[in-house]
Amino acid sequence: MSQPTASPDAATEAASRQPQLLRVLSAKTGTALIIGGIIGSGIFMVPSSVASQVGSPSLSLLVWIGGAVLSLAGALCFAELGAAIPESGGIYAFLRRAYGSDIVAYLFGWAFLFIIITGAMGAVATTFARYAGGLFEINDLWTERFVAVGCILFLTIMNCLGVKVGGRILNVFAFIKVGAVVGVIVLGAALGQGTEVSWTPLVQDRTGTDLLGGFSLAMLGALFAFNGWFFVTFISSEIKDPERSIPRSIFVGLGIVTVVYILANIVYLKVLSFDQLQQSQRVAADTMQILVGANGAMIISAVIMMTSFGTVNAQLLAAPRVYHAMANHGIFFKVVKYVHPRFRTPVVSIVFQGLWASVFALSGTYVQIIGFTTFFNYIFLTLAVIGLMLLRKKEPDLARPYRTWGYPITPILFLLISTGVLINVFITDYTRPLIGALLLCTGLPFYFYWKNRRGHVTSSD
Repeated sequence: MSQPTASPDAATEAASRQPQLLRVLSAKTGTALIIGGIIGSGIFMVPSSVASQVGSPSLSLLVWIGGAVLSLAGALCFAELGAAIPESGGIYAFLRRAYGSDIVAYLFGWAFLFIIITGAMGAVATTFARYAGGLFEINDLWTERFVAVGCILFLTIMNCLGVKVGGRILNVFAFIKVGAVVGVIVLGAALGQGTEVSWTPLVQDRTGTDLLGGFSLAMLGALFAFNGWFFVTFISSEIKDPERSIPRSIFVGLGIVTVVYILANIVYLKVLSFDQLQQSQRVAADTMQILVGANGAMIISAVIMMTSFGTVNAQLLAAPRVYHAMANHGIFFKVVKYVHPRFRTPVVSIVFQGLWASVFALSGTYVQIIGFTTFFNYIFLTLAVIGLMLLRKKEPDLARPYRTWGYPITPILFLLISTGVLINVFITDYTRPLIGALLLCTGLPFYFYWKNRRGHVTSSD
């Protein structure tokens, strides 16, 4: 389905001469994108910070269940949006359609490029480099950062060579990702002697606002680990039979990840003491070392490198379609909408994103970045779910091959939980949200310039 446009016939004719993105990806690749986008560094890095922030095994597991519930509620909403509006750009396209204006959608795209996805890529690439450093005895910080940049740039080139190349890499690494976590689960269940997990009391050392703030920060970590359930909507214009494939990809992909995540956290709590879990910097590796020794820790470290590698690939494959769609609508750098005539990929968009993600990899750390990126990500996910409800009223006749299960309870549940988490995070630590807001505001002068320029072009036509 083509992008909605208000341009005249001349612009339409020019667009027809521009090489177009190909609709060649299957539901299987969409499912792999969901799994590949979600399972990365989060399940191997975040459990320790979650445990430290809530202070009890029961609350720790509750955070992960809460992250799964919120992600599922959001996924049910996005399945409807993706099937009804199968356009390149995903959230960008949904916001543009729902709010009847470019500005909300534009701010999402700006935040996505300069904060959300590139920050996440930098964090995941840092994880790749850190585990590579452990295996190859790289102890220098800057060497580690350059390894992270190398990972990003290599995958940038691969995704420029064609969507099928990126898709093949995606399918392979999605299988490895699931296999890695399942391996930890199976070995933990079979070999783990286990520690006696104290599930009561639910709340141990923290009360009141301290507990609420800690729980909200822990939720951000879990939500980062679940992040990626909406990636398939970014490539809707390249998915075959999107009305059926998109909902199927979301449900299957997120369902597999949810089961795997819950079981993995139970194994961590069984094999490690809660104190060990809180202090661990490499939860999966420490778990494997207890189960099968140092060789097991090395093997899982190598696998985590591969899963991180696959996650960066998934991000590079999906996200540039947002900037490509923005450029097509005249509210982003014009050169970004260029599609390579041979490879049929938005190469400038891919390279632009890869370079900025490299900046994050050079300057940031994992823990600092994930809270920053997830906070702004959920602001726009919340706006998209509100947009779903607006579209139900504004466009009741819009074809909806899939309709959100449990509507309106499902979107309301998502809005209540996500809004509560965002407010509590802001109250607990407002510094980074304010810095991000300032970075977001830097995009407004560009928006008004492009908007004004587009208006002049349209009127002259």
